[in-house]
Amino acid sequence: MAIIPAQEKVFMVSNSTNTTYSGSAALKAMQQWYTMQDISDSIVAPYKVFTALLTQAGGDDPSSISGTPLTVGVSYKITDANPGYVLGDFTNVGAPNNEIGTTFIATGTGPNSWGTNISLTYNTGAPLATVLENTIGNIWFDYGSVGSYGIFSSSLFTINKTTLITGPLNNNDADGYFLLYTQTNSGGEMYLNLLNAATSPVDGLGSDLLIEVRVYN
Repeated sequence: MAIIPAQEKVFMVSNSTNTTYSGSAALKAMQQWYTMQDISDSIVAPYKVFTALLTQAGGDDPSSISGTPLTVGVSYKITDANPGYVLGDFTNVGAPNNEIGTTFIATGTGPNSWGTNISLTYNTGAPLATVLENTIGNIWFDYGSVGSYGIFSSSLFTINKTTLITGPLNNNDADGYFLLYTQTNSGGEMYLNLLNAATSPVDGLGSDLLIEVRVYN
């Protein structure tokens, strides 16, 4: 990958133009050719983004699996069932690493290896995420309390440079309900809060709620 210097210029020619380069070795050494990928890589976006569709129903319900297929979109935490565990390999299904305590959103159903005495814990009350785009890094969800759902990261949500945008609720009781979000001072977590018209927390985001987390440079 070549990053194009800001002062460089680019011009286009017709596809009939002969672009085969010739000349002396000294002249060739003065030239730099760029690909379209180089151009794309040189564009610095003003922020990194995580965009997903969330589905959530029901309340707090911790569960675990071991040796069975994962569900795409569920946030899993790697845990050890016994002292004599051997780490598995979940990097092909969304995990950034295979260490005990790592949490990730599953991108596939079959890990490379389950290891020995390893299980994955999750909460069926946490939002299920269909990830559309992610340039921020490892992000996952958990159930906090009634109407409160955690959006977690490894200290990737920079304080005063992170915002969360949500779309309209999509459930049968959406009228009079509204969403709030809060960010902690740790820079690693935010909370999406669902309230009814009486400002009481309630569960039930519904399906395909669009959220976008932006972390500005």
